[in-house]
Amino acid sequence: MGTPRGVLRFVEQLEHRIDDLVSGRDHVALAYSGGLSSTLLAMVARKRCDLECVVAGVESSEDVRAGKAAKAHLDYRVRFVYLDLEEVLRIREDIETSNRRLSPISVRSLIPLRAVLKETPDHAVLTGFGLQRMDANIETVLRGRGFLCPLMDLSRNRPFPRALLREAAISLGLPVEWARVAHRSPATGAGINDFLLTRGPRDR
Repeated sequence: MGTPRGVLRFVEQLEHRIDDLVSGRDHVALAYSGGLSSTLLAMVARKRCDLECVVAGVESSEDVRAGKAAKAHLDYRVRFVYLDLEEVLRIREDIETSNRRLSPISVRSLIPLRAVLKETPDHAVLTGFGLQRMDANIETVLRGRGFLCPLMDLSRNRPFPRALLREAAISLGLPVEWARVAHRSPATGAGINDFLLTRGPRDR
Protein backbone atom coordinates (compact mmCIF):
# COMPACT_ATOMS: atom_id res chain seq x y z
CA MET A 1 0.00 0.00 0.00
CA GLY A 2 1.18 3.50 -0.80
CA THR A 3 1.09 6.54 1.45
CA PRO A 4 -2.46 7.97 1.73
CA ARG A 5 -3.13 11.12 -0.28
CA GLY A 6 -4.04 13.07 2.84
CA VAL A 7 -0.64 12.34 4.36
CA LEU A 8 1.19 13.28 1.16
CA ARG A 9 -0.79 16.51 0.94
CA PHE A 10 0.06 17.37 4.54
CA VAL A 11 3.76 16.69 3.99
CA GLU A 12 3.74 18.90 0.92
CA GLN A 13 2.02 21.72 2.82
CA LEU A 14 4.49 21.40 5.70
CA GLU A 15 7.46 21.44 3.33
CA HIS A 16 6.18 24.57 1.61
CA ARG A 17 5.48 26.31 4.92
CA ILE A 18 8.90 25.56 6.33
CA ASP A 19 10.47 26.65 3.04
CA ASP A 20 8.72 30.02 3.41
CA LEU A 21 9.74 30.41 7.06
CA VAL A 22 13.44 29.57 6.78
CA SER A 23 14.23 30.90 3.31
CA GLY A 24 17.07 33.42 3.43
CA ARG A 25 17.83 32.90 7.11
CA ASP A 26 21.46 32.22 8.00
CA HIS A 27 20.87 30.73 11.44
CA VAL A 28 17.90 28.50 12.27
CA ALA A 29 17.37 26.60 15.51
CA LEU A 30 14.67 24.10 16.39
CA ALA A 31 13.45 23.76 19.97
CA TYR A 32 13.87 20.00 19.99
CA SER A 33 12.31 17.58 22.47
CA GLY A 34 12.57 14.30 20.63
CA GLY A 35 8.79 14.20 20.44
CA LEU A 36 6.86 13.50 17.27
CA SER A 37 6.22 17.10 16.20
CA SER A 38 9.77 18.39 16.74
CA THR A 39 11.28 15.34 15.04
CA LEU A 40 9.00 15.79 12.04
CA LEU A 41 10.01 19.45 11.80
CA ALA A 42 13.67 18.47 12.03
CA MET A 43 13.29 15.98 9.17
CA VAL A 44 11.85 18.65 6.90
CA ALA A 45 13.83 21.71 8.00
CA ARG A 46 17.32 20.20 7.99
CA LYS A 47 17.02 19.73 4.20
CA ARG A 48 16.25 23.41 3.75
CA CYS A 49 18.60 25.25 6.10
CA ASP A 50 21.62 24.90 8.35
CA LEU A 51 19.53 23.58 11.22
CA GLU A 52 20.64 23.21 14.81
CA CYS A 53 18.39 21.29 17.20
CA VAL A 54 18.50 22.77 20.70
CA VAL A 55 17.30 20.73 23.67
CA ALA A 56 16.57 22.45 27.00
CA GLY A 57 16.14 20.28 30.04
CA VAL A 58 17.56 18.68 33.14
CA GLU A 59 20.55 16.52 32.23
CA SER A 60 18.72 13.30 33.13
CA SER A 61 15.45 14.30 31.40
CA GLU A 62 13.63 12.39 28.66
CA ASP A 63 14.14 15.26 26.21
CA VAL A 64 17.90 15.28 26.73
CA ARG A 65 18.06 11.51 26.30
CA ALA A 66 16.02 11.81 23.12
CA GLY A 67 18.30 14.57 21.84
CA LYS A 68 21.37 12.41 22.42
CA ALA A 69 19.70 9.53 20.58
CA ALA A 70 18.81 11.78 17.63
CA LYS A 71 22.39 13.02 17.48
CA ALA A 72 23.76 9.49 17.52
CA HIS A 73 21.26 7.69 15.30
CA LEU A 74 19.65 10.35 13.08
CA ASP A 75 22.80 12.44 12.64
CA TYR A 76 21.09 15.65 13.83
CA ARG A 77 23.25 18.56 14.94
CA VAL A 78 22.19 18.99 18.58
CA ARG A 79 23.06 21.51 21.28
CA PHE A 80 22.04 20.98 24.90
CA VAL A 81 20.96 23.63 27.41
CA TYR A 82 21.02 22.09 30.86
CA LEU A 83 18.52 23.59 33.28
CA ASP A 84 18.83 23.78 37.05
CA LEU A 85 16.50 25.02 39.79
CA GLU A 86 17.79 28.58 39.78
CA GLU A 87 17.50 29.01 36.03
CA VAL A 88 14.03 27.45 35.84
CA LEU A 89 12.68 29.74 38.55
CA ARG A 90 14.30 32.76 36.92
CA ILE A 91 12.68 31.95 33.58
CA ARG A 92 9.33 31.25 35.21
CA GLU A 93 9.37 34.62 36.94
CA ASP A 94 10.29 36.40 33.72
CA ILE A 95 7.42 34.74 31.81
CA GLU A 96 4.90 35.44 34.57
CA THR A 97 5.97 39.07 34.86
CA SER A 98 5.72 39.79 31.15
CA ASN A 99 2.60 37.70 30.42
CA ARG A 100 0.06 38.07 33.22
CA ARG A 101 -2.73 36.35 31.28
CA LEU A 102 -0.98 33.01 30.98
CA SER A 103 -2.19 30.14 33.13
CA PRO A 104 0.36 28.33 35.33
CA ILE A 105 0.23 25.33 32.96
CA SER A 106 1.00 27.57 30.00
CA VAL A 107 3.88 29.19 31.86
CA ARG A 108 5.36 25.76 32.53
CA SER A 109 5.00 24.83 28.87
CA LEU A 110 6.98 27.87 27.75
CA ILE A 111 9.95 27.53 30.12
CA PRO A 112 12.04 25.14 27.96
CA LEU A 113 11.26 27.19 24.86
CA ARG A 114 12.35 30.41 26.55
CA ALA A 115 15.60 28.69 27.55
CA VAL A 116 16.22 27.79 23.90
CA LEU A 117 15.53 31.37 22.83
CA LYS A 118 17.98 32.68 25.42
CA GLU A 119 20.65 30.28 24.15
CA THR A 120 20.16 31.25 20.47
CA PRO A 121 19.55 35.02 20.35
CA ASP A 122 20.81 35.33 16.77
CA HIS A 123 18.75 32.43 15.41
CA ALA A 124 15.27 32.13 14.01
CA VAL A 125 13.65 29.52 16.27
CA LEU A 126 11.26 26.83 15.04
CA THR A 127 8.87 25.20 17.47
CA GLY A 128 6.50 22.25 17.22
CA PHE A 129 3.67 23.94 19.14
CA GLY A 130 0.35 23.38 17.42
CA LEU A 131 -0.15 19.64 17.78
CA GLN A 132 -2.12 19.93 21.03
CA ARG A 133 -4.94 22.30 21.98
CA MET A 134 -3.56 25.05 24.16
CA ASP A 135 -4.19 28.34 25.89
CA ALA A 136 -4.90 30.96 23.20
CA ASN A 137 -2.54 33.31 25.03
CA ILE A 138 0.39 31.01 24.21
CA GLU A 139 -0.05 31.75 20.52
CA THR A 140 0.07 35.47 21.27
CA VAL A 141 3.33 34.99 23.18
CA LEU A 142 4.87 32.84 20.46
CA ARG A 143 3.94 35.28 17.70
CA GLY A 144 5.10 38.24 19.74
CA ARG A 145 8.50 36.63 20.35
CA GLY A 146 8.91 35.82 16.68
CA PHE A 147 8.93 32.03 16.98
CA LEU A 148 8.38 30.11 13.75
CA CYS A 149 5.40 27.78 14.22
CA PRO A 150 4.67 25.86 11.01
CA LEU A 151 2.24 23.36 12.57
CA MET A 152 0.31 26.16 14.22
CA ASP A 153 0.22 28.05 10.93
CA LEU A 154 -1.19 25.07 9.06
CA SER A 155 -3.63 23.87 11.71
CA ARG A 156 -5.57 27.14 11.96
CA ASN A 157 -6.56 26.39 15.56
CA ARG A 158 -7.61 22.81 14.73
CA PRO A 159 -4.73 20.62 15.93
CA PHE A 160 -3.74 17.84 13.58
CA PRO A 161 -4.47 14.24 14.59
CA ARG A 162 -1.36 12.66 16.05
CA ALA A 163 -1.80 9.76 13.62
CA LEU A 164 -1.38 12.16 10.69
CA LEU A 165 1.95 13.43 11.98
CA ARG A 166 3.07 9.87 12.69
CA GLU A 167 2.30 8.72 9.16
CA ALA A 168 3.93 11.83 7.72
CA ALA A 169 7.14 11.18 9.66
CA ILE A 170 7.19 7.52 8.62
CA SER A 171 6.65 8.50 4.97
CA LEU A 172 9.76 10.69 5.23
CA GLY A 173 11.82 7.80 6.55
CA LEU A 174 11.54 7.98 10.33
CA PRO A 175 11.77 4.51 11.90
CA VAL A 176 8.39 3.32 13.16
CA GLU A 177 9.61 2.99 16.75
CA TRP A 178 10.64 6.65 16.75
CA ALA A 179 7.30 7.72 15.27
CA ARG A 180 5.41 5.90 18.03
CA VAL A 181 6.99 7.92 20.85
CA ALA A 182 4.42 8.84 23.52
CA HIS A 183 3.40 12.45 23.96
CA ARG A 184 4.88 14.29 26.93
CA SER A 185 4.30 17.87 28.00
CA PRO A 186 7.19 20.33 27.66
CA ALA A 187 7.71 20.53 31.43
CA THR A 188 7.59 16.74 31.82
CA GLY A 189 9.95 16.12 28.93
CA ALA A 190 12.40 18.72 30.19
CA GLY A 191 12.32 17.18 33.68
CA ILE A 192 11.51 20.45 35.45
CA ASN A 193 8.26 19.58 37.22
CA ASP A 194 9.94 19.04 40.57
CA PHE A 195 11.57 22.46 40.31
CA LEU A 196 8.18 24.04 39.65
CA LEU A 197 6.82 22.81 42.96
CA THR A 198 8.90 25.61 44.48
CA ARG A 199 6.60 28.40 45.48
CA GLY A 200 6.65 31.50 43.32
CA PRO A 201 4.96 34.93 43.33
CA ARG A 202 1.72 33.71 41.72
CA ASP A 203 1.52 30.54 43.82
CA ARG A 204 1.22 32.28 47.16
